[in-house]
Amino acid sequence: MMANYDIMCFLEYYSDRTNIVDGSGNRVPTRQWQNFFPTPQTLSIDSAATGSYGYLPFEIDGFGSTEAKQINDLMVNVAASADVMDVSEEAIGSENYVIASLYLQTAGFDSFNAGSAQLIARYGGSIESVSANDTAVDWTINPAISKIDAQVPSKKISSGMVQSPFLSGYA
Repeated sequence: MMANYDIMCFLEYYSDRTNIVDGSGNRVPTRQWQNFFPTPQTLSIDSAATGSYGYLPFEIDGFGSTEAKQINDLMVNVAASADVMDVSEEAIGSENYVIASLYLQTAGFDSFNAGSAQLIARYGGSIESVSANDTAVDWTINPAISKIDAQVPSKKISSGMVQSPFLSGYA
């Protein structure tokens, strides 16, 4: 017999990627939401998360990678509220950062349960494009690492690091 699970996402939006953590190393988002419980939730399983995640109904797609060689864009579809429109307008052209955490927990709880919840995936990136109509907003969140060769951090090679066997002895 299979167990039933609830799957939920917690979104953190930072308007400035240089100010993600406070002096004690805790994340301090500009805005934060979750898409499962109608009441605000605390992400008690994550000791670096601060504040309360308000309810915002949204769909999210793109958690996954192919053999760690390609990282997908994350697509978020959310109702076009005034707050979401403000965030969308602020994000375009800014150094924003988004952390999306996907959790799975045993079904039946009426709030986030640290004893049952498990982190499935965490995605970090920036809102790179926004499309909106009268009822919905779509955010395309690009990963914070190279989608071509997913290495963290990306490596920069300078000419001093390269030695050609053909130039050996010529200096």
